[in-house]
Amino acid sequence: MLSVSPLAPVSIPSHLAPGLQPSAHTSSASSAGCRWPSSAVGLLGAVGVARSRRKAVVTGVERKSKVARAPKPKASFNWEKQWYPVLPLSMLEGSGPEPIKLLNKDLVLWKDGDGEWRCNSGICPHRLAPLAHGRVNSDGQLMCRFHGWCFKGNGSCSKVPMAEGDEEAKARLLGQERSKLASYPTKIKKGLLFVWPHAGSEKEALGKDPFVPEELSESPNWSCFDVPAGWRVWLEQSWDPSHAPFLHQYALPNFAPEYASAMEPFQIQDLGDEGLKVSHGGYMQSNMGMKADRRFMPPCANSTSYLYPDGRIIGFNFYFIPTEPGKVRQITTSYFVPSKDEESKQKSNLSGNMMQMSKVVLKGRSLGSAETKVRRSWVTSALAWSQERWPELGRIRRGLAAWKLLQGLLGDQDNTILSFQDSVGLPAVQHGQLRQPRVSEKYGGPASEYLLETNADALVARFGAWIAERGGGPFGSLKKDPEPVDQQMVFDRWMAHTSFSKDAQAALSFLSRLSDIAERLVAWSCLAAAAALALGLVRLAALPLLGAALGSWGAKKARRKAQGFLSALPLPPALPKRKLWE
Repeated sequence: MLSVSPLAPVSIPSHLAPGLQPSAHTSSASSAGCRWPSSAVGLLGAVGVARSRRKAVVTGVERKSKVARAPKPKASFNWEKQWYPVLPLSMLEGSGPEPIKLLNKDLVLWKDGDGEWRCNSGICPHRLAPLAHGRVNSDGQLMCRFHGWCFKGNGSCSKVPMAEGDEEAKARLLGQERSKLASYPTKIKKGLLFVWPHAGSEKEALGKDPFVPEELSESPNWSCFDVPAGWRVWLEQSWDPSHAPFLHQYALPNFAPEYASAMEPFQIQDLGDEGLKVSHGGYMQSNMGMKADRRFMPPCANSTSYLYPDGRIIGFNFYFIPTEPGKVRQITTSYFVPSKDEESKQKSNLSGNMMQMSKVVLKGRSLGSAETKVRRSWVTSALAWSQERWPELGRIRRGLAAWKLLQGLLGDQDNTILSFQDSVGLPAVQHGQLRQPRVSEKYGGPASEYLLETNADALVARFGAWIAERGGGPFGSLKKDPEPVDQQMVFDRWMAHTSFSKDAQAALSFLSRLSDIAERLVAWSCLAAAAALALGLVRLAALPLLGAALGSWGAKKARRKAQGFLSALPLPPALPKRKLWE
């Protein structure tokens, strides 16, 4: 059985050049791990594309091309002049400020006095302090924590406490361009806060809507995770459904190499600067009757619907937000439309396990346009009543639900492979230390690090050509030195989710308090048992001893669950390993 030890960096394969072997001074390029979003991609994920001409539908195998054609970058496509989701509104509390990273820019989100969410550069121009450590004052302005400088929503400096009484200093600072923060347009759509990371193009931003599928409800249940590896490899992974039965073995029913099936050619429509539209079939014995329709909407959206033979539709919407080189924020949700003909379920060629799998996928997710009605039991009614009076209970409940997503296998399986691929594998090829990039015999296009020659590789090949034509993506064709992967960072749950999720923090605080109460119960129960024994009440001592045992068990369970919000590694003295494929 395979396992991954987080105590040491993943070693670079021996066939790489000696210069690639890790040194004691090599730092990690990976980041915090994630659970759900990547698992859904690997689970139903899915598309492939055959190389196509612009705005033409391509079906089947393309003409072979052995000549590498250097793509001409499209000057009209600007990666900054796009709408990127940054956080679900459910994860924003009060007026902020909240730090975010987008396109390698340090930004800050905050709500002004008019109740509008603002986004500005996150570093104070005075002494470079992080504005996310500040607060929103009573005037609805952003105040720096270091020296109290205040800024309006448009970034203009409105107050410098140390300039009071110094009119010359005020004239040089207040309302001046030199002290102004860059301001970026924001927009809210279906529970997501979007940012346009290009200052000075507000009119252009207002004329363009962020992409959110219409099939989603107005307030979907969004999940948000920061994950290792870069924007390119995560989107490529989402275009590659064939990896699921291999990489995600044992994670869900029917996911095993022996159940894999070769894919048929994909149908692809190149929409130019509007992205790609793709249709494809199944990739395992259990879903060969499924039809998937997928849409890539620049700059970072993957919207997919899966139509099963029994009439069910399962839809997923993923955003892979490029925060900085080597790191991505994933924001995702789902919707479900049940079969209208219940008898068709018996005629479906889907196995019982596959039917069950779709229920697992949807657990804790948004049901969107589902046409089913859930009968509210007295339990759910009581829960709703209590949450209305104590909102913190709702946060704890949602945080505990997120814990289930954090603890799955699918995400760690993706993170372990992709973080290695992005930080070691791709740079090794780009630097010519593993092998030279080559042109696909089947798909042609620009030279790639990959060997893309099967039907299942089609969309990865076409996506690579699409981004090459647009300058290589948000960070261009940045080449970095190969670095070993720090698996401790891959399994870091605090940075992946808990640090910016108020629900997860509420659940973690609740579990910590619960553990403390259980430990006190153990102490008091032991004292009561000792007193009973001292008085000769042997039978009576059994009751507090039972309480001590229950308290010890509860404290241990609460601590272990709390650990899941901080790291995927077990508490000592357990072995610090994650066994991902057994």
